[in-house]
Amino acid sequence: MPSFASELRRQLAATGPGPGRRAELAGLLDAAGTVDETGATVRTTSAPVARSMMRLWRSEFGLEPRLTPSSPGSFGRQRYAVRVEGNRALQAIEELRVERARAARGGTAGISYLRGAFQGAGSLTGPGYRRGHHLEFVHESEELVRRVAGLSTVPMKLARRRGRHVAYTKSAEGVTTILARMGLHDAVLEYEARAIVGEAKANANRVTNFDAANANRTAVAAALQGEALENLDPGRLPPALREMLELRLEHPDASLAELARLGGLSKSAANHRLRRLVELAGAASAPSGREAGNGGR
Repeated sequence: MPSFASELRRQLAATGPGPGRRAELAGLLDAAGTVDETGATVRTTSAPVARSMMRLWRSEFGLEPRLTPSSPGSFGRQRYAVRVEGNRALQAIEELRVERARAARGGTAGISYLRGAFQGAGSLTGPGYRRGHHLEFVHESEELVRRVAGLSTVPMKLARRRGRHVAYTKSAEGVTTILARMGLHDAVLEYEARAIVGEAKANANRVTNFDAANANRTAVAAALQGEALENLDPGRLPPALREMLELRLEHPDASLAELARLGGLSKSAANHRLRRLVELAGAASAPSGREAGNGGR
């Protein structure tokens, strides 16, 4: 199943020709491309992005790009290289530098540039009950990372990771704001729905763990009480304590609430009697302790 980030790239790449497409091409070239003295190459693991690049070079500049699939890279993913060469390609690259400068001022060009940069250098993980919200742009160029962080209009943190620059947000609001800014409104709805499901799973998991811990504590406490109370002589206890002792020994796994119900008592009264029994059991087991019956009077 494709990742959510892969689906976002597919949606971005599916947009047809229109205003801002050159700025988008500029963002993609800056984020995933290399320029040399004869032309430019953009590399991607996304087939939709590769096809979109070829359409853009043709529709915007009349170029005939060359697509070269390469051997699978990390995680076995197929890689694609889209190459343009020649004087017209070099002229197009210069025109895209103008688009980059225009995009830096924001507006429609800035949004389009951000869309292209995400296709080339963006990623999104989560949401899920084991994963938080995380959208980031990663690139060797600090200038590019700072540029896209500014265009996102979201407070993004900057960092270095394995020699590369990173701009990221771990805010759910930040993630959905960036998605909406790139025009991915359906993705915003899906992301929010996934977040709700993930939070529900997390809450259910926390409740399950809490209940299991409580059950374990109850079982341990009951077992310890049972071991201690077995040393008491029921015949030497007052009637109220004798009744509670019998209840505990007959129902070793019962909780305090269950013991109170069985004895027709409040939880407070049941707890008080159990504590008194434990005290008496402790005194009875001590080498120099008093007799249990004496402590029960």
